[in-house]
Amino acid sequence: MKDDEARQCLVCEMSRLFQEFYSGARAPHIPFRLLHLVWTNARHLAGYEQQDAHEFLIAALDVLHRHCKGYSANLLLSHSRPSIQEIRCSNGTNNPIVHCNCIIDQIFTGGLQSDVTCQQCKNVSTTIDPIWDISLDLGPGPPQSNGTTNSSPSSGYSNSPGTYEPTSLLDCLKRFTKPEHLGSSAKIKCSTCQSYQESTKQLTMKKQPVVACFHLKRFEHSTGYHKKISTFVSFPDELDMTPFMSSSRDNKNGYINQIVQESAKSLSCDNKYSLFAVVNHMGTIECGHYTCYIRQHKDQWFKCDDHLISRASPQEVLNSEGYLLFYHKQILEYH
Repeated sequence: MKDDEARQCLVCEMSRLFQEFYSGARAPHIPFRLLHLVWTNARHLAGYEQQDAHEFLIAALDVLHRHCKGYSANLLLSHSRPSIQEIRCSNGTNNPIVHCNCIIDQIFTGGLQSDVTCQQCKNVSTTIDPIWDISLDLGPGPPQSNGTTNSSPSSGYSNSPGTYEPTSLLDCLKRFTKPEHLGSSAKIKCSTCQSYQESTKQLTMKKQPVVACFHLKRFEHSTGYHKKISTFVSFPDELDMTPFMSSSRDNKNGYINQIVQESAKSLSCDNKYSLFAVVNHMGTIECGHYTCYIRQHKDQWFKCDDHLISRASPQEVLNSEGYLLFYHKQILEYH
């Protein structure tokens, strides 16, 4: 690769970043070239205004993905992993979700299956989309005296903590994969009935990525109103995604099969994950600061706060106000 091309390549810059990381140098590293390349390729993030860490992550992955394909970086991986092939739907038809063998797809890309069931004839229409992360709602606010859930003011910012009830990552995933009735105002044309019918929709994971990223939707935006939800969301250090797989779906009623949940421990560890990084947002929606916990070995955690790096206990990590949660498959050797 020519020098001028390398200077415009985010993959090359990431390689230099990891070389610096493992060089043993103790001075703080300022990744200004990496930031400049992201700004150049994702201009909506350019500038010194506050930006969202999740939005930056997706933009950086997108740039890395494009640069990997552009410079044929997948050739470097030809001896490391088998090619990623198409994934088949439950009805047996081909529905490819991955067309690329680059490092980004191999690590981060999963397959999200959407099953839309006609309420008239019970025909199921299945689609599978590639995803890099899962964004999770934190649930409805607590009931008010009139029986409704807590609603947002009509306008303005709110710096007060969110009023949602404490929840867990597992609760969020259960809500995410629960069948949703689309209602009479969102009828879909059924290919079997040849008419518009009410339907239900259910999301499940068809393919699990090597690294799973969960985005907890702590920032609420509506017309003229913005708010941060600071409710506590517990998350485990080990996570079994088997109950949320498409193969665990109970075709009879559309709910996650409880039998599969109970026997998850005896199933393949391919769907089992270990926590290795947590991004936290401190402050308010108008004025905030990001920190990160990162695991180096099995139980050795560090807190990264700009140039300040300090030891952290596993319990401190689990008690933190997570915003982005990163898990890796347990079959992966992690150092």
